[in-house]
This record gives sequence, C-alpha cells and structure tokens, in this order.
Amino acid sequence: MAKIPETFYIGDRKDLNTEDLLEIIEKMYFDLAVAINSKPDIYERSTDGQTSDTVLANGDININTSTGKVEMLTSHLTTTAVTWTQLS
Repeated sequence: MAKIPETFYIGDRKDLNTEDLLEIIEKMYFDLAVAINSKPDIYERSTDGQTSDTVLANGDININTSTGKVEMLTSHLTTTAVTWTQLS
C-alpha cells in the first residue's frame, strides 16, 4: 500500500509567489488523494461479499461478522456482477 510522506519539500521559499504556492498545494493534494484512494475499503457485515457489489473497488475487503470469513473483491466481471475471493 502507498505511504503518505510525513514531510513535503517545498524548496527555496525566498522567491515563492502565489502561483507557485498554488501549484505546490495542488501537487500535495494530488499525492495525498492518490495515497488515500489506493487503500482498500473494509466492510464488516453479517454476509459474504455480494456479486452485486458493483460500486465497490477491486481490492476492497469484506469481513463476514457472523463467520469471520474474509474476502477481497478481485474482479468486475460485468457492470452488474463482481467476483469475491476468499482470503481466510
């Protein structure tokens, strides 16, 4: 999974103008969004992953709270069906 850096190097601030600062903030936001969005969402529910979970992303994890079964969404077969793969 992606790691978000704890620091962001801006460089020489002496001649930093507003436009440059906005470009730096845009890059920082982009890097942060990519790192956050690359992490899987985890769903805890009393059922297994459903083939109709088409709004979820590949890599998302479903934990069945009744059985302890863990699955990962591995494929969008069609616009109306997905495949879950059991991890444990």
